[in-house]
Amino acid sequence: MVAVMPGPIQRAAAAITAPVHALADLLLVRRGPYARAFDNLILGLIIFSVASIGLESIPGLPDWAAQALHIAEIVVVAVFTFEYLLRIVAAPNKLAFIFSYQGLIDLLAIAPFYLVGVDARWLRALRLLRLLRLLKLQTHILESVVEQRTRELAEKNAALEEAQAQLKAELEVARSLQLAILPSSFPARPGCEAAARMIPATTMGGDFYDYIELPDGQIGLVIADVSGHGVPAAFFMAVARTNLRELAAHHPDPGECLARTNDALCAQNPLDLFVTVFYCVLDPQTGRLRYANGGHNPPYVRRAAGGVETLSGAGGLVLGAMVGAKFPTHSVQLLAGDRLVLYTDGVTEAFNPAEQLYGAQRLVDEVHVHGGGTPAALVERICQSVTDFADTAPQSDDITLAVLTWGAP
Repeated sequence: MVAVMPGPIQRAAAAITAPVHALADLLLVRRGPYARAFDNLILGLIIFSVASIGLESIPGLPDWAAQALHIAEIVVVAVFTFEYLLRIVAAPNKLAFIFSYQGLIDLLAIAPFYLVGVDARWLRALRLLRLLRLLKLQTHILESVVEQRTRELAEKNAALEEAQAQLKAELEVARSLQLAILPSSFPARPGCEAAARMIPATTMGGDFYDYIELPDGQIGLVIADVSGHGVPAAFFMAVARTNLRELAAHHPDPGECLARTNDALCAQNPLDLFVTVFYCVLDPQTGRLRYANGGHNPPYVRRAAGGVETLSGAGGLVLGAMVGAKFPTHSVQLLAGDRLVLYTDGVTEAFNPAEQLYGAQRLVDEVHVHGGGTPAALVERICQSVTDFADTAPQSDDITLAVLTWGAP
């Protein structure tokens, strides 16, 4: 078969129709960036054309106004004709479009202006149908945009939920690791028994407790409360615990140990957090307890006879706030059967639904009435008492307790 080369007429026709096809594809098929502007132009011209029918019917309309409306109508019809031709070009089945409802409306809306000597003015009202058709098109476009945006929003929500689930899973792992670094048992010493618990208010907490085995068989006991909640407090808690544990082995005096720990925390505290710390050292042989307080709640001593005392030496500066702070060391003699009760303010500052505080007195009453049992039983009793008091109120702060008994029979 011999290929037939296009002649000059065919090439000229192709050169003319190619831009028209490209424009129809851009505005009506693929709906490029100017498609919405073109739709709005047609909508505005339809509204103007319909309004001009009413203006032309005004009695005594000046000649210049009638002439202006006539010229404007010629421009409008020219644009409508151009759009009609574009739609024919863009239609896959051109005859089907021409004889379709939409095609006939488009044709009848412009045909009267090409009929010479025929008063077909009433046919111009067909543009109202064209307006309805275009409004329907605009509604369809709007529905498509809403559907697309809804789909995009659903996809983003799904991605967000997946990211939140992953973050939650990672935080749960971090929570497990944080709780795992806290000691689960007290160092074995004859006549000594202890128990502790930390209940974070959020996924991760800023409270901690620790048991530290020191030279000469002595035992360090720590309870602390980092300012704030969540991940920042948890990281600062880990830093504070690590520094205190390392320095305790080299500084047997509790006050000196807190002073060194404070200086270390001040040097590595970009978020300006602080921590309250109560640190004591127990001699299991004699029951002598040496301690220093860095801004923490003063612990209670429940004597074997049932009385409850508050340890002196309360207050002191928190750790991580000021370099060079000093922390005096105090001492107290424990007697056989005495119990040392350490706690954070998450216990005494727990709220109930009526926004009442649990308070120190309720804690003292629990220690006095139920302090004769094992340390684990007393910790459980106090935690349950706080839970019952709070009822449906959310936990506002980390809750940490530690109970030490010396000279138990």
